[in-house]
Amino acid sequence: MLRVTVLVILTTRWAAPAAAQTPPVPDGTPVGRVEFAGLDTISESYCLRVVKTRERQALSATQVQEDVRELLKTRKFLNVVADTRVEAGEATVTFRVQEKPAVVSLEIVGAQAIKQEKLFEEVGFAAGEPLDRFLVGRGRENILRKYKEKGYYYATVELDEAALRDGRVIYRVSEGPRVRVRKVRFEGNRAFPDARLKLKIQTKTYLWIFRSGAFDDEQAERDALDLQQFYRDEGFLDARVGYQLEFDEAARENLAVVFVIEEGDRYKVEEITIEGNQVFDDDRLKSEMRLVPGDFLRAEKLKEDVRRVQDVYGGYGFVDAGVDTRSDFTETPGVVIVRYLITENKQSRVGRITIRGNIRTKDEVIRRELRFYPGDLYSTVKARKAEQEVRETGLFTRATITPLEDKNGLREALVEVDEREAIDFLIGVGVSTDSGLLGSLTIENRNFDIGAWPRTWGQLFRGQAFRGDGQRLRLVLEPGTEVSRFRIDYTEPYLLDKELRFDQSFYLFERNRGPYDEARLGLLTGLSKRFRSGPLDGWAVEGAVRVEQVEIDDVKAFAARDIRDARGDHFLTSFKGSIVRDTTDSRLLPSEGYRWSFSWEQVGALGGDYSFGKPSTNFTFYKTLRTDIFDRKSILAMRADAAYIAGDAPVFERYYAGGFGSIRGFEFRGVSPRQGVYDDPIGGGFILLTGGEYSFPLYAKTVRGVTFLDMGTVERDFEITGWRAAIGFGLRINLDFFGPVPIVLDFGFPIADENNDEKRVFNFAFGASF
Repeated sequence: MLRVTVLVILTTRWAAPAAAQTPPVPDGTPVGRVEFAGLDTISESYCLRVVKTRERQALSATQVQEDVRELLKTRKFLNVVADTRVEAGEATVTFRVQEKPAVVSLEIVGAQAIKQEKLFEEVGFAAGEPLDRFLVGRGRENILRKYKEKGYYYATVELDEAALRDGRVIYRVSEGPRVRVRKVRFEGNRAFPDARLKLKIQTKTYLWIFRSGAFDDEQAERDALDLQQFYRDEGFLDARVGYQLEFDEAARENLAVVFVIEEGDRYKVEEITIEGNQVFDDDRLKSEMRLVPGDFLRAEKLKEDVRRVQDVYGGYGFVDAGVDTRSDFTETPGVVIVRYLITENKQSRVGRITIRGNIRTKDEVIRRELRFYPGDLYSTVKARKAEQEVRETGLFTRATITPLEDKNGLREALVEVDEREAIDFLIGVGVSTDSGLLGSLTIENRNFDIGAWPRTWGQLFRGQAFRGDGQRLRLVLEPGTEVSRFRIDYTEPYLLDKELRFDQSFYLFERNRGPYDEARLGLLTGLSKRFRSGPLDGWAVEGAVRVEQVEIDDVKAFAARDIRDARGDHFLTSFKGSIVRDTTDSRLLPSEGYRWSFSWEQVGALGGDYSFGKPSTNFTFYKTLRTDIFDRKSILAMRADAAYIAGDAPVFERYYAGGFGSIRGFEFRGVSPRQGVYDDPIGGGFILLTGGEYSFPLYAKTVRGVTFLDMGTVERDFEITGWRAAIGFGLRINLDFFGPVPIVLDFGFPIADENNDEKRVFNFAFGASF
């Protein structure tokens, strides 16, 4: 028997009582009264806060209709209409409303795995509030989503429709078993191994304590799309990725997620064409491209090439030049033609330079970092570099340079900055594997002005004195278990408004070296000149004078002979001259270029108890191997450092290795020639360090991972009789609280060592770098 059910839906329509046809009240009529008709549970004061039509204001029909819409947006009313009438020359505005029925009760039945309080938070409304079918439906979806997040893949949430007609909201939950992802597999992947593909997805297997393994079908769908995009970015333009679920027959709560991949052909570039270029010919633009005919079509290379071509134009004042690309298929399978479509637009020069946001910092502190001037070609490359230079002064959290509207070929450069809090007062306790436990009291003014003396005590206490010129003053007191320091540092980055950096440091240093105690009282004065234009761009020359009083005390019985010979007080002076070549792209996190230096420090140049030379050279090379979609870079760094002592130097001036900055995996100063009954480290006259470090982003721009290989030796003289090496990994954590200085955690494992070397697997500190 065929049964046909006919559903008859009855609707009722609420309407305001019909009003007599009256002429509309003209705009501008004074409003004498605003009233609400039909209110029951909702207060008039609440409605008055929603609408903007007010008594004693001029009537606006447009505003009245906007008020109707705002009342409906509150989702507390089924309907709202408004009418106006004139009484005694004033307008009365009446909003006639129909309230939604209230939620009589709210229940969640059957929930055991998740606390009721957590689920009520997901619902988003409570008993006594207006009954909104949309919010009721969204509450059901939120409860279900919460269960899916916890791994209850089979969970269902039903709404009791019969109870809802009486104003009661009842969600009935059927939880089912908790499903955990036990396996993630890939099928059809020939070009890339599973390990690489797993890095592209967020669906993870269950790992006790660390990962819940909860299955989320929406996340799995996003993962499939991400894998598909990854393949297409690698040249597999026809790639398709989906996923399947496989359940354990014995226990359906165990799940395997299988991503099914159809790779298709990997496309190569047959030809590169350029259209729209008149200022620069094809050869000039192609010389900037890394993607060449015969290469696989990779989105990462193409994106980088677009930036390089954009910089060619931007570097010559074509601020608005546009560079787009298209990949056209050909009749040959697996081959495309890459077309660059260029819109050159007009060439511009720099007009006025306007600076905003510097409340305390002088304009010239920012202007001297810009390196471009009114009348110059507006180089977007120089502007981007200037943004970085301004940020790296440490005075600002943000620095942007924006070209404003073109006026007769001139573009105003708008420099906007957000000032960082310049004065730090820190009290704390620190610990380092190289220096032990340290108390710390630090007062630092990064935006010091030695000439801005206060005129009143109020200026001093309000922080309006000694600020704004970009100088740096730092006072540090660090009493510790192994090291104690007191230090005052002053830096003037532009002495006499010239490209001259002046540094002055006064310090008191005491350290327990094991077989002896070492104390230093010193004054260090430095002057450096950095060239940032012309044929010497990237070069710098430096000179420094050191004056020190050194005391070696508490020498242990049976200490090495060289240590015993150094017992007592020593007066040292030295002059150190250096030349530096720096092509790196950042002072804080270099990713391209190299830094090379050669220096000679002559101890005894100004008198003292010793006379010997200390030539040294350092070379570090940086290369970006990959840039992800968040513009985070994976960077390879390689280095080689060497230093020698020409003459006889006491133990406290010799070279030692081990720990940060030399050979991780070994104790601080744990690599050294040794002497005496207890094989005390006595330092060497020659040191050679080399190695590499690969750093990569892990979380946002806050956490980076590193892997490294450190190698080197310390010898008595210019020779190599032993070799140390260590491999390892670590973390670099940047927190705003500590400014640009990272927290450094490293694990090093020696793979080559010598007898009596002191080893240390774990190292941690603040601010150490490769």
